[in-house]
Amino acid sequence: MVANRRRTSLKSSFDFNLFRAIEVFAAVVEVRNVTQAAQMLSMTQSAASQHLKKLETALGVTLFDRNLRPLELTSAGLALHRRSVAILAEVDGLRTDVRRLNSAPLPFLRIAMLASIATTLAPALSVLARDTYAVPELSLYAGLATDHINLLRARKADIAVTSGDLFEVEGLIRLPVITEKFLLVTPKGYAGSVSDIAKLARKLPFICFSRETPVGMRIDQHLSRLRLEVPRTLDGDRSSVVMAPVASGMGFTILTPTLLIDGLAEGMEVDVHPLPFAGFSRSIKLVARQGELGNITEAFAKRSAEVLSQAIATRLPRLSQDYYSVDL
Repeated sequence: MVANRRRTSLKSSFDFNLFRAIEVFAAVVEVRNVTQAAQMLSMTQSAASQHLKKLETALGVTLFDRNLRPLELTSAGLALHRRSVAILAEVDGLRTDVRRLNSAPLPFLRIAMLASIATTLAPALSVLARDTYAVPELSLYAGLATDHINLLRARKADIAVTSGDLFEVEGLIRLPVITEKFLLVTPKGYAGSVSDIAKLARKLPFICFSRETPVGMRIDQHLSRLRLEVPRTLDGDRSSVVMAPVASGMGFTILTPTLLIDGLAEGMEVDVHPLPFAGFSRSIKLVARQGELGNITEAFAKRSAEVLSQAIATRLPRLSQDYYSVDL
């Protein structure tokens, strides 16, 4: 009985066009004048006033201090305005999405990429989406593999070009793109020995990805397995942040070919060498939700492999192809 009365009360409280009233409220906040807001919305001043009155009555609050000119929001009005902006944006996005869904085979595509390869892949994948699949809207995200887990789980990304398997998310397909070995990276022209990492670390500080990043954890785990203790002096969460101090002569690091691309494109100069201990590698793959995008996943994986291998060959022309291989 009480629950039924509560539902009836709520229904009667909002027995009017709530969304239109919020539109009117937001317009009045924007111009601080009811008459001007009504003109913006192609309605009469009295109709706009009625919407505001009904909104205040339904919420049981006063939204404007009408003793002031121009109108000023009350504390309740400020709170509603914050919410109204989000509500109107969400509804506008909904309208746009529905229209696209009705007008295009693939109305939009959201691609997450590793930050280290995003600038390399973005142009080619954008062209592929536009010219081959006629995608009217493309959203690109750059981040870490751990970011991709959350984006795919929340359905905020459709595809991820990533170094993680993302087993935490169910219902995904994983297409191989490229496998690459880790390399020793020293300042350009460094003349010291690179055959013993312990001795190297006594002459040059070790600069590395932070332990919170997938690459940093991977490097730490490998060194630990080999019982190699290499003290860190500086770390970062992006490849260019790690590479820049090395290029300036401050230390050495361990990176893969694709992790070097951005820094080399920015003009950073370094020397690369095989690791002086048992090597290890990582795989970059395209991950997407199974059965949702048809053959587009294979096409994007193939294009990603082509672009990355070409970028490595261009930026590291002397690097043997033993250190990277296209997996498709």
